Amino acid sequence: MDEKKKIIVSAAKELIATYGFKKTTMDEIAAKAHMGKSTMYYYFKKKEDIFAEIVRIDSDLFRQKLDEAVQAAYSPQDKILGYVSSRMLHLKELSNYYKTLTNEYLDHYFFIEQVREDFHTFENTILCSIINEGIAQGVFTPCDVNVVARMIAISIKGLEYPLFVQKSKDLERDSKQMMEIIFKGIEVR
Repeated sequence: MDEKKKIIVSAAKELIATYGFKKTTMDEIAAKAHMGKSTMYYYFKKKEDIFAEIVRIDSDLFRQKLDEAVQAAYSPQDKILGYVSSRMLHLKELSNYYKTLTNEYLDHYFFIEQVREDFHTFENTILCSIINEGIAQGVFTPCDVNVVARMIAISIKGLEYPLFVQKSKDLERDSKQMMEIIFKGIEVR
């Protein structure tokens, strides 16, 4: 990515995380980036384009972190736990920004819905792969893999509320307890 484009994206990300998408203006982004608006408009025609780039970059980074967590684990159980822990830690790092992402105002932007849909597909694929691996190794009971993957994804999303609203103090412990409940339902006995 071009250096000036990186500076604009970085400035915008900081402002949006602090003030929210609605309250951040192109003038403020230009000032924070220490460049003229005409330079900024060369790279981005409107604020939504900058935000779309932020979302794309963060989404790519998020997927990379999740892939790395899964690849670093050995057993299917550890892969799922690594995935869940990595997902929660990354979302915790982005908690201010995440609130902006879920803002109703942004729901009508196609790129937000596309990112959500792409992530859902990514998550389903990776969880199905891990579950199938566990079945092949004989540590998970044969099951409807898509249903189990969807239930795990729903459970993970259930941890987001304590993360962002209740400010969970021990997210790792909560994640492990949730996974224990899930594993006892799918492990061979």
